[in-house]
Order: sequence, then C-alpha cells, then structure tokens
Amino acid sequence: MKIVVPALEISKEEGFSVEKDIFKRKDFGERLAKLFENSKDELVVGLDAPWGEGKSTFIKMWKGYAEYEREKKFKTIYFDAFANDYQKDPFLALASELYELVEDEGEPKKKNFKEKASKAIKSLTRGALKIGVRAASGGLFDGSVIDSVEAEASELVSKQVDNIVGDIFDNSKEDKKSLENFRKYLEQMAIEEGGGQPIIFIIDELDRCRPDFALELIEQMKHIFSVKGITFLLVLNRKQLEASVKSRYGNDIDSTLYLQKFVKLWLSLPRSSEEHNDNGEKYLKFAFESMREEEEFENSHILPTLVQFIKLKKLSYRTIEQILTYFAIIHNMSSGKKYDDYQIVIAFICYLKVVQVDVFEKIVNNTITFSELIEKTNLDKINDEYHLIEFLITRIKFDLGDEVEKKSMIANKEYKSDYNRYRGSNILNNVAQILNTLESR
Repeated sequence: MKIVVPALEISKEEGFSVEKDIFKRKDFGERLAKLFENSKDELVVGLDAPWGEGKSTFIKMWKGYAEYEREKKFKTIYFDAFANDYQKDPFLALASELYELVEDEGEPKKKNFKEKASKAIKSLTRGALKIGVRAASGGLFDGSVIDSVEAEASELVSKQVDNIVGDIFDNSKEDKKSLENFRKYLEQMAIEEGGGQPIIFIIDELDRCRPDFALELIEQMKHIFSVKGITFLLVLNRKQLEASVKSRYGNDIDSTLYLQKFVKLWLSLPRSSEEHNDNGEKYLKFAFESMREEEEFENSHILPTLVQFIKLKKLSYRTIEQILTYFAIIHNMSSGKKYDDYQIVIAFICYLKVVQVDVFEKIVNNTITFSELIEKTNLDKINDEYHLIEFLITRIKFDLGDEVEKKSMIANKEYKSDYNRYRGSNILNNVAQILNTLESR
C-alpha cells in the first residue's frame, strides 16, 4: 500500500473530468464563471475555504474549464502566491504574469509593456529612503529612524536624505502620471487580449504567504492592477489572511473591515454537493483506492470507522490524507493481515496521531484515564448513528480499566470478550506504540 495519496494530476485543458471531479463541483464552477461573464465591474472575488479543503485542486479544474470547455471562454492567469513570496516586490511578480499575455505577440508590444511597467515601478520605489540611508550609515540606520537622521547621522547621510526627498517632490506629478498610464495600458491590453470577456487573474495560496508579502500584493493588486477587463479571483483561507492583517497592523485593527477595501465579494467553496452527504466520505474512498495498489483488503471496519470520525469532526481532505498515511504504515508493517478486534482502535489511533497529538502521546506513555480521554476527544457527545464509535468507547473503557473493572464489564455483558485472551493487554497502547516506534507487533 502506498504511504501517501498520489498527487492528482490535472492537465491544462482537462477541466472538471468525471473521474476527478469527485465532489461534483462543476455546477458551482459554472455559476462562478457566469458571475464573471455578467459582471462589468472591476471585480475582486475571494473564494474562501479552510486549509486542506481542495481549493487548489478546484481552481486548477476551473481554470481548464473556463479557458477550454465553456462556450464563452475566458483567458486566465494562474499565480501561486506562496511559490513567489520569496520575491521582494509584488509589483514585479504580478506584472511578470501579465507580461506573458504579450510575450508571443512581437517586439513592439513587448517593448511597450516593459516601458510602461518600468516607469510604474520607478514611481513606486522612488520613496525607498531606507535604502540610501542604510547603505550610507553602514547598517546603523534604516527607514524606521528617518526622523532622527538630521540630528544623528553624518553630513553625508543628511545630504543623501535631502536629495532623495527632493527627488520625490520634484517627480511627484510624473510618478502619478506613470502609474495612471500603466493602468490605462493594462485596460487597453485586457480589451485586446480578452476577446470580449474579462481576463481572470487567479491568485492562489495567498493565505500561506509571509504577511508582509500577502498584504502588499493585494494592496498593489487593488490600486494598480485592478482595471476594467481584469477580474481577480483570490483563492484563500479568509481567517488566515485576517490573521496576517493583525500580524502586520496589530490586534486592534478590524481585519474583516480592512479586507473589505480590497475584496468586493466573498464566496465559500462548497464542501458537499448533495443533501445528507459529506464529501469527506467520498474523498476517503477515492484516496484509499488510489493508495491500495489492487491488493486485497480484509479489514472491513477500518474505513467505516474513519467515515464516522469524518462526519463527526468534519475533517479536512488534507487531514484525511494524513490519517491514511499512518494507516498505510501500520498496514504495511503487518503484511496486510486481518486485525480482528484491533480494526476500530487502529482507525482511532491514526485519527489521534493527526488531530490530537497530545492525547496520542498520553496513550503511548500510559498516562491517560478513560474519563480524561473521553473528555478531551468529546466522544461522549454522539448519538446512535455512530455505532462503531460507541463500540470504540466500550473498548477504550475496557483497555484502560483495571482487572476488577474488566471482569465487571464482562459480567454485566457491557463488553463481550475472551477475558483470558485480553487479560493484561492494552490494544490502545499497542497500536499507539506501533506508530510511535515503527515496530510491528
């Protein structure tokens, strides 16, 4: 059995294929496309979902669908912000993506784009006082102490600052004009390249970037690149981006209100497309089959138990992948044998290893009681729908009880077991030790 879920390969022109669109999000993708098709505004849309919910997979399918499958097609640009947050200047990162639209259209267009972009970036960077000050002072001063330069820096540094400030004032009008010319150029380019439809600029993984890069990027996106004919689609975890706002500007800022200045419309990526059905169960089965490598699998209670945890805890798809990885480790070390009474416990331990590491470690060290375990995992708050978890609770109570409690449970038919077989054993600890030491038992 493979240790990790194989990456889902989505070709550029594939769109929402039946085999890979297991969550049936094509209808949502079409509604999203219709929104852009019917909007004449300079729209910035935020597509929100928690980490590990398949945002990047959806948007890559949607990109292929919008660009190659729809009757009214869009030209799209995909930008992975996290992969580019090593760059110091978001302007260059965004402009480079737009440059690709004219890269194959001859030298005149390429030259024109470079000239307009060059003047715009000079306007943006002209005020970088700290560069000159820091260089002249050997690193003693930076932009945060500009106000004290006159009093404390050398005459050379003071003259440098005077020259830079003077240059900013002298070129203020020209800088504004350069930025406005660049925006007008982008608008005209979007009309020519879009074919009557807006160009969709997709920015993915924004929430995973350094806070300074992420916020500078959306600020420049809004003030410079958001023009008629270019629509931005930000794919992110909204709560995490709001945390980045607070990281940069302090906890007193209203991060929700701040982001409203840049994002006109927020949408949520749907987790389930069918009533009474959680897509987590679909993904578990899809991921498991992609790892199984056609081998026989006799442990019929493993997946149903994981399904119940997925429904109960609303686990993300990434969390499901990590749980399956730990199960694959146990499965491979035991040579695929049937686990009998261990099955439900294995599912639980793999879940804890990913979701509640503190509880897992207490089980490894035999330092947790039954009541503490149930309280920490909230497993006492379930109904009859979760019958496998109910059995698990009984098994845990038996494992963590002393001999008197075990005999009492068996006598009262609370737990059916061959007492002599399980006397002194702790299946919960045994399985946890397998994952902790990679020792087959």
